[in-house]
Amino acid sequence: VVGDINLACRQPSCHTCARGGDRARNHCPNRMVLGILGKDGTYASYLTLPVPLLHVVPDSVSTENAAFAEPLAAACRIVEQQLVAPGESVAVVGDGKLGLLIAEVLARYASANGCPPPVLVGRHPDRLRLLPSAAGLRFLSAADASPTHDKHFDVVVDATGSPAGLALCTALTLPMGTLVLKSTCAAGADFNTAPFVIHELKIAGSRCGPFPEALRMLEGGLDLTPLVDATLPLSQAQEAVDRAGSNGTLKVQIRVSEG
Repeated sequence: VVGDINLACRQPSCHTCARGGDRARNHCPNRMVLGILGKDGTYASYLTLPVPLLHVVPDSVSTENAAFAEPLAAACRIVEQQLVAPGESVAVVGDGKLGLLIAEVLARYASANGCPPPVLVGRHPDRLRLLPSAAGLRFLSAADASPTHDKHFDVVVDATGSPAGLALCTALTLPMGTLVLKSTCAAGADFNTAPFVIHELKIAGSRCGPFPEALRMLEGGLDLTPLVDATLPLSQAQEAVDRAGSNGTLKVQIRVSEG
């Protein structure tokens, strides 16, 4: 099984939970978040989750792919929020793990809904080949994106986690377009909101997404293991953590059954 990280209180007295749906899933004011807020994560000796938050992994999905369920679900959240309309042009800025998963999800959405091929804006063109839907994507170097592509895209997804990345995303978004914030960053004291107002941009936050949809994609044959840089046994957990935090690393997995 895989488990949702958001633990809503699910109490009838909770105004948010009483509304149900994705609002209750993501925004219960009394929620705990696995490994982040009020709930020990997977570095603990053991952990518990309510049964409704557990999702059965199909037999055809490998453990290595199942480990991508949570970030893949987060990528699926953009579609769940209906932030991209059929026919709209899309850019995903940031070619780290999350940006690549978002690009994969949106490439599939574009193919099914008559959208132009999404553009992945980043620094590593070779990473595009890691995605099964690479043929349905275009790559644009972040260094060359602005001003040549300023005000070019209906929807721009920020997966950079940096103030500079957010500024680039803002520049690339068409007036009255949608800027999707998929990562958080400290904006700093000189954060400028003028472009949002002047160009009437729609700003949408996007966080955790639907596990069932992510598992359906994996069951359908989506293979994300090319994004795994290394798999290490539990006895080398510290090495795995150190490597995961190094520049250029996409994904490091720890095989608990070994060591």
